[in-house]
Amino acid sequence: MTMLANGWPLALAGFFIGVLANEIFARARKGSAPRLKLKPGEDVLSALQSEIRAAKEMLEAEHEEDAANEEALKNLDEAVKRANGRLKLITKAIKRGK
Repeated sequence: MTMLANGWPLALAGFFIGVLANEIFARARKGSAPRLKLKPGEDVLSALQSEIRAAKEMLEAEHEEDAANEEALKNLDEAVKRANGRLKLITKAIKRGK
């Protein structure tokens, strides 16, 4: 009987935490997928076409950004390889000097 009397506050707290977590996640889901907004006099197909066009432009911009990052990474890799070669030459010279 005492366990039942002592356990109900924990159960009630768990219930309220679950309700709050559900509300937070529901609000997060609601903001993540915006609905298609139609302009006055615009039909659904033209709105979808403009959305697809905008998505393609964003994708192309990402590809351009990826290419720039790839070039920077390539240059960095070459610099690291040159530095590694120099370090090997220095260590060989130090070992010969001993």
